[in-house]
Amino acid sequence: MISHIEPNWNISEFYDLDYFLTTHKDQKLLNLYEKSGHSKENMTLYNCHEPSFIPNCVYTYIKPKFEFLDNIAVAVNYFKPGQYLPIHTDIFGKYMKIYNVQFEKIVRYIIMLDNGSSGQILQIGDNTFSNWKSGDCFSWGSDVVHAFYNMSMKDRYAVQLTGTLK
Repeated sequence: MISHIEPNWNISEFYDLDYFLTTHKDQKLLNLYEKSGHSKENMTLYNCHEPSFIPNCVYTYIKPKFEFLDNIAVAVNYFKPGQYLPIHTDIFGKYMKIYNVQFEKIVRYIIMLDNGSSGQILQIGDNTFSNWKSGDCFSWGSDVVHAFYNMSMKDRYAVQLTGTLK
């Protein structure tokens, strides 16, 4: 499902959050990618999630647009040029534990905070997306493969909402 939220935020509010460097939690998958020639250093992203500070516009403007979701967990994803997460499915281990929900009921939404730059690519299933507009939203179910690539020369910021459908 692709939708759009009219941007009503200042992207600079997302630049200096308390990001930490992370990667996909499936180490066996990452090892397979590394064995095929990928660099673990590049299969990373920066993430900031609750309870760390997240700009107020996420709670007052973005999150209310998703009233059809329960158990919403918020994060901000930041990819520097050269960073990517190869094709994978999410594990949701901590989320399932916190909210006591089944894997099959989880959905994820990504809201792009800035216009896409050539070389920034999102893959969901067999579909690829690029050159998005600020406010474009992308979603997928818990078992859908997806990937993020930042092969541009510009940072990429997005709000990530994880939840269950009401």
